[in-house]
Amino acid sequence: MNPGAEQTGGLQTRHILVMSAAAAILMITMGMRQTLGLYITPIIDSTGVGYAAMSFALAIGQLTWGIAQPVFGGLADRYGPGRVLVAGGLLLAFGAALTPFATNEFALIMTIGVLTAAGAGAGSFAVLIGVVAQRVPAAKRSFASGFVNAGGSMGQFVFAPLTQILIVAFGWMGAMWTMAIAAIGTLPLIRPLLKGTSLVAAAPGTAAAAAGTAPL
Repeated sequence: MNPGAEQTGGLQTRHILVMSAAAAILMITMGMRQTLGLYITPIIDSTGVGYAAMSFALAIGQLTWGIAQPVFGGLADRYGPGRVLVAGGLLLAFGAALTPFATNEFALIMTIGVLTAAGAGAGSFAVLIGVVAQRVPAAKRSFASGFVNAGGSMGQFVFAPLTQILIVAFGWMGAMWTMAIAAIGTLPLIRPLLKGTSLVAAAPGTAAAAAGTAPL
C-alpha cells in the first residue's frame, strides 16, 4: 500500500470497493423504486382498489421518499451510516414483502407509500455519498459521486426488464417477494462500505447536505 496515495489523490482497491458497494446499494434501492409503476395494473386487477387509490399510494410514496432523504441523512451524520443503511434495507424488504397482502387503499399506502419509500430514502444517494466522501481522496470525490450516481441509473436499466420477466413468470406477488429478497441483499453490501477507518475527513453534515443533490 502506498502511504502517499491519499496525498496524490490516487484510487486504491479499497476505495473502488467502497464506491462499488455504494453503487450496488443504490442500484437496488433506486431500481425497486423506479419500477413500481409496473405493478399498478396487476395490483389493481388483483385487489380491485382502483387507479385513484393506487395513484394516491404512489404519490404518498414519492412524498415520503423525498422527506426521508434529508431525515436519514441527518441521522447518518449523528448515529452513523451503518445503522441507517441497515434500517433502510429492512424497511424496504419489509414493505415489499407485505405489499402482496395489501388488499385495500390504507394497506397500500402503508406498504408502498410509507415502508418501501422510507427504506429507499434511507438507502439513497444522500446517505451513500456521505459515506463514500469520507473514504476516498478529496481529488476523486467528484468521480466517486458520479460513479455512485450511475448505480442508480443502472438500477432502472436492470430492474425494469427483470421486474417484467418476474411478473410474467411468477405473477406480481412473486415478483414483489423477489424484490424483498433483493432488498435484503443490500445488507451484506454495507459491511465493505463501512470497513476500515475514515482516512479522509468529511465536513459535518455531509450526508444531510447531499440530499439536496440527490437524483430524482
